[in-house]
Amino acid sequence: DSSITNMAVPTNFVADGQQQEFGAVNRSPGLWRSYVYKEVEVVTRDGRKHRGWVYTVDPVSESVVLVQFEEDGKKTVDIVMGHAVKDITVVNENTDSHKEELDHMFSTAEDTNFTKQDLESRRDELKQWLEKNRLPVQVSGREGELLTISDALVIEPPYSAESCRSTNEIILGRIQALIRSKPTPVQ
Repeated sequence: DSSITNMAVPTNFVADGQQQEFGAVNRSPGLWRSYVYKEVEVVTRDGRKHRGWVYTVDPVSESVVLVQFEEDGKKTVDIVMGHAVKDITVVNENTDSHKEELDHMFSTAEDTNFTKQDLESRRDELKQWLEKNRLPVQVSGREGELLTISDALVIEPPYSAESCRSTNEIILGRIQALIRSKPTPVQ
């Protein structure tokens, strides 16, 4: 069983030009999260190189979603499966350069039709709902745009069940179910 698990796990990563072994400690969700919005080069076990901006990393399979921004404005999405990853090198640390584009690539019309006031209202209503259900929720983020529950889950605008981010699938599923069960306010 352990050999099967090890096959699906990257063996090395490169950070700051130094190659390090992927150990049980190093493969933490925090390490994977640190790659998001950065430009990386991923080397796969077959020797191929994939370069792009990290949109997300699945913390379970350790698969990496890369986006390449081409000069003509087109975007290409690559998914590098976790079992194939051999090395990862951060090429560009500037997380702000493509963050907004990456965030809006997969957003729906439902996600983008809110005013700032609408979003604040949705955030406050959801915060009250979570507090009513005795969850330790806090407003966080640079502009108070995030809801955080015990550093285990983050809820981003537009504050729907699909806006939840967590590396813990059990917590994620339970909070999403709770959000879906929230009564809609009477207009």
